[in-house]
Amino acid sequence: ERSPQQKMPPPTKSPFDFKDYRVIRLENGIVALLISAEHTRSSRVDGEKEKTNRLSESSRGESGEDSEETTDGTSEDGGATSEDGDHVTSLSEEDDDTDVPRNAASTGGHSVRRRKDQSIVAACAVCVGVGSFSDPNDVPGLAHLLEHMVFMGSEKYPGENSFDTFTAKHGGYDNACTGCEKTVFEFSIHQPYFREALDRFAQFFVSPQLLEGSLDREIEAVDNEFQDAFQSDKNRIEQLFGSCIANASHPASKFMWGNTESLKKTPKKKGINVGKHLRDFHLRSYSSHYMTVAVLSRDPLDTLEAWTRESFSSVPSRQPSLAASIPSVIPAFEDALFCRLYKIVPVKDLQEVHITWLLPSLMSQYRIKPMHYLGWLLGHEGKGSVLSLLKKRHLATTLVSGNGGESYEYNSSYSLFTCTITLTNKGLENVLECIEVVFQYLKILRDLGPQEWIYREIQVVEENEFNFKDEDDPVNCVSTLCESMQYFPEEDYLTGDDLMFQYDHQSIAAVQDLLTPERANIVLVSKAYASLWDRKEQWFGTKFSSEEIPSDWTTRWQNLPPNPDLHLPSPNMFIATDFTLKACSSPLQKYPVVIEECDHYKLWFRQDSVFLVPRAYVHLLFRTAVHLESARNAFMMDLFLHLMKTLVGEVAYAADVAQLHYSFSAEVQGMVLCVDGLNHKLPLLLETLITFVADFSSSEEQFQTTKDDVTRNLQNYLLRPKKYAKSLRLKILQHKYWSAADALSIVDDVTLKDLIEFVDTLRRQMYVEALVQGNMTPEEAKRLMIYLCSRLEFSPLPMSLYDQLQPRTVQLPANTHITVEAMSKDKQSPSTVIVDYFQCTPRSLTESVMLQLLMHCINEPCFDTLRTKKQLGYDVFCTDHDTFGIVGASLTLSTHGSKYSVEYACGCIDQFFEDFLNILSSWTESDFHSHVDSLLQRKLEPDICLEEEVSRNWTEILFQFYQFDRLGKEVEVLRHVTQKGLVEWYQRHILPNPTHRRLTIKVVSHYTTTAVLDAGEKMLESSVDSPVAILLKEEDMEAFKQECPLYPRGEKGGD
Repeated sequence: ERSPQQKMPPPTKSPFDFKDYRVIRLENGIVALLISAEHTRSSRVDGEKEKTNRLSESSRGESGEDSEETTDGTSEDGGATSEDGDHVTSLSEEDDDTDVPRNAASTGGHSVRRRKDQSIVAACAVCVGVGSFSDPNDVPGLAHLLEHMVFMGSEKYPGENSFDTFTAKHGGYDNACTGCEKTVFEFSIHQPYFREALDRFAQFFVSPQLLEGSLDREIEAVDNEFQDAFQSDKNRIEQLFGSCIANASHPASKFMWGNTESLKKTPKKKGINVGKHLRDFHLRSYSSHYMTVAVLSRDPLDTLEAWTRESFSSVPSRQPSLAASIPSVIPAFEDALFCRLYKIVPVKDLQEVHITWLLPSLMSQYRIKPMHYLGWLLGHEGKGSVLSLLKKRHLATTLVSGNGGESYEYNSSYSLFTCTITLTNKGLENVLECIEVVFQYLKILRDLGPQEWIYREIQVVEENEFNFKDEDDPVNCVSTLCESMQYFPEEDYLTGDDLMFQYDHQSIAAVQDLLTPERANIVLVSKAYASLWDRKEQWFGTKFSSEEIPSDWTTRWQNLPPNPDLHLPSPNMFIATDFTLKACSSPLQKYPVVIEECDHYKLWFRQDSVFLVPRAYVHLLFRTAVHLESARNAFMMDLFLHLMKTLVGEVAYAADVAQLHYSFSAEVQGMVLCVDGLNHKLPLLLETLITFVADFSSSEEQFQTTKDDVTRNLQNYLLRPKKYAKSLRLKILQHKYWSAADALSIVDDVTLKDLIEFVDTLRRQMYVEALVQGNMTPEEAKRLMIYLCSRLEFSPLPMSLYDQLQPRTVQLPANTHITVEAMSKDKQSPSTVIVDYFQCTPRSLTESVMLQLLMHCINEPCFDTLRTKKQLGYDVFCTDHDTFGIVGASLTLSTHGSKYSVEYACGCIDQFFEDFLNILSSWTESDFHSHVDSLLQRKLEPDICLEEEVSRNWTEILFQFYQFDRLGKEVEVLRHVTQKGLVEWYQRHILPNPTHRRLTIKVVSHYTTTAVLDAGEKMLESSVDSPVAILLKEEDMEAFKQECPLYPRGEKGGD
């Protein structure tokens, strides 16, 4: 036991981490990690190159030994787009649940209060060592509710929304999330305001108000969050494990989200005082000795230590602890319910099989990471892997394996190891075959035993990633670290999650031996089971059936024959061993410059001179307009890119696990191919990908499998109300826009012959624009372009022709308010989504800056009014848009259809826009300039990593702006903006007037209510000056659009 206020050993860090660290323990037991970013990469000395080169030589020697031992022994696509994606033409983004919060038993992604700004360099996070597993049985969701209530003011700073207002005013962000065993609170803010923000933040843990007056409103906020997640199949499957499979005596069986039923209606019926339960829960759980704090700032460590002690030393310690603990003798799941076959009816059109094993808690084995080793092998996609074989048989498209580290699957009580396979139609019909291939591979692993050479290879990959990873944004950094501090000793705070420290044959074998058929839980997910369900999960209403695993299945699994198509992966040829920084052959440029240009391509280049890491980025835009000609062509572009990912997967997967990243994407401008990572093997990956593009071919069965997969993605895209609303908005604003619905109307007619002809046309004539940036030389960049042209052999596309084929923006009629109303495609979704869009003006530097400043000023009042005070919904935000040179603004609200009518929600939005004029006009000069200064600081902050700089440069190239010094120019404009000028801009473009152009998209829930107003409230009445109202149905949009003029094409660069 350490003495109070003792300083402890600093954590082990990467040789390229220039931050300073200090670990301290306060008198009340809080452990704090102090991180000073006073010495950043931009302040390096020339000697850093020498250090990198020495490390390169050392790593080559170590790798050579590993290679010798090996011989003896044996994605989110990331095409750059505008902020809101107005320029993206991909018919559907990947159909995941990324816009849906996960529950407390998962990532704990609750209470997203506003969006992060990665330029901020001051942040703090607190992890409280208690979560939803400690909920009282009679009030499910109480820990989540407390997380909300803690933010509702403190005794020292009593204003309910004062912290949100303070952070937003100074360019900040705050958030909190509740996990099974931990609750994390975080904020970030611009540097000059960090000291005050830190004190405000700490007071939430010193003396939160927890006022009864806030309780009902925050219960509604929790319920809104639950409703927003209600249609997520990931959340539904997880809750089914809790409600229907977990041991009822174990906390894993709890409903951790909370909603009005669990937090208000049921307690009221039972006479339970939720407010008292909440305060009791806080008293026994929010004790200082449960807390860890991570603080990051550019201030010196001594300053951070003084501030941390001043702010957090008053957090009360309530030892001895009264917090709930989990009796170790209670199993989380029992075989009778776990080792069964479950068939689930999903919301989306999914076809999956989930094979899950229950393991003991493996937190103490973080230095060995046996699940990571096994997940790496079972989830491999190269030759000899499970997925490779299933793809060859056209049974599956993806496979994900292992343990994701989320709190419901990885905690102090148990671990879950899952293999999830996305099935084709054929795979669903032959699901037993898919499961057997998994079991055959696991039998190979058990028979061979753990392989040290594979462990060492993974170890090298993870060390490379840790040593050379990009700087994380500050709030993510402190949030991750304060939680790691709960699990690891001080020296492993930074490395505990990332590195493979110790090969232990026995420990890995022990886990491996548990992954047997007889211990498996099997979940089948498909709409094919829509008529077979006989049960409903209590909270999400998930339809499912449960049965014993058929005896003929288990009999076959007992005597599985060897499969010669399955074997261990080969040594990875993409692992980097050379980390030398390239010598500069010419004067370094601040921005990318064209180093080669011809009829076929233009090559932009910038050698890194700031971050000095052995990483590089190559972005290639194949400019074409073929995919814009029809919905058929747009669909075939998506189909081609999906097929490319399938075709390259077996080879390129080795690059992916070696931390080389690649992506294919469709943009309005054409096809984009991006690769990035450690530069040593980057050219090898790029040449491999280009070869696949040049030699594209597909079998009929492979084509049909991918076509079915893309079709399901399109259908699922339309099921998501926010995505559907976005599609409707762009359908009316862009004169060339092919929606997911358009594509679905022609899917059946597209053949493999059609696709091959399309790809031939696509490759026949193009113009390539490339950006090569990072640790590469001009000569290397030029060689890549030579290889590309020699392999693809395309004719040049005249840029004059290309420009004529690009989409333009429809000019909405002046003095009009157009409304497009459509019923949600998901009949079970409770969410109604309203998007209010204001078409403003052709882009110029001044107009863009005014719009950005308006968004900075309006987001917090918008959130406070519509979300916090009126509780209209969990998700509300304002966004700026640039639709082919025409700037605009929008407000998006996702509300619960059964609680509020569309008319009422729209009336509240109208009232907010009216009220915001008074808010903006009434600000003092100091209030206004604090917003200006905050936006200025954001633009003046240096990039935190090479990726940020590359992304910004690529956007300039992609949209043919080429204003790489845009931030500097915007700073000059921003310094001259006045409050009067912004008020006039708001009145001119947002409020009704003769030039007003407003478009409202309503995607309405089938659960919509007819209730319009709450007692005592009234809506704005229309005035004689109101814009002309035009109501459109989806089928009327095209005819209306044809009657509207198009904005002229703007000049390239546009400003």
